[in-house]
Amino acid sequence: MARLDIKNPEGIRFSSYVLQDAHLVKLGWMVPLFTVLGAVSLHLLLGNHRDIPFFISESDYPGIEGFVFTAGLFVSSVFQFLIALRLYFLFKEKARPRVLLIGTILGVASSTHLSVLAFADMYQYLSIHVYTSIIVFHGGFAWAFLAHLSLPNPNPIGRNLRLASLTLALVSLAVMTTTLARGIDEQSTKLGLAPDNIPLDQLQPWIDVAAPAEFILFFSLLGCLASFSWDILGHANQFEDPSIES
Repeated sequence: MARLDIKNPEGIRFSSYVLQDAHLVKLGWMVPLFTVLGAVSLHLLLGNHRDIPFFISESDYPGIEGFVFTAGLFVSSVFQFLIALRLYFLFKEKARPRVLLIGTILGVASSTHLSVLAFADMYQYLSIHVYTSIIVFHGGFAWAFLAHLSLPNPNPIGRNLRLASLTLALVSLAVMTTTLARGIDEQSTKLGLAPDNIPLDQLQPWIDVAAPAEFILFFSLLGCLASFSWDILGHANQFEDPSIES
């Protein structure tokens, strides 16, 4: 009977197959990267974009770009869920256990909300979409930050990439959040509408700033994910051949 073993020292084992951790981390940042690039590119090329710049989630539009967005982010959520758990099992003996545990809980929360976000597009489920986006971005940042703090002797390359990515993520998250909040507050008062009912076109002057900040935040969080590769590589000798083996 096939079973999943995420505590296996060789990597994540499913039946007779082992997904080594180095490969898992690569999938964790490459799948969402190509998903977003693909969905955004299709959204532009098919002429479905409302304006430029636009939010990443606007590419979750009915059609092929919506399919790419939903399928890719759902698969990404599975990989990121597994990464959060694997980092905990790999480093819990030598890391700061409470910090790592809290970070892991936030990482699991972020990844599970990402799986919901993948299906809750902003055109039909705006309230759910906004809520899950907040948990994904803030939870993902908190997980990377706490996981970083929990490691007593991080790899210098991974540490530097992570610090740079965390700094960019924090700044872009603050810019995106405050800019959009200011626009919603102003337009809600001006138009007499609830925030959920304000047309995006009315918020475009603020989206001109918030949307690029969201893209920077997205790439920065992927940088945080990728940065743990060096720490994992230094943990064991299993990564000499970073491939899926049977």
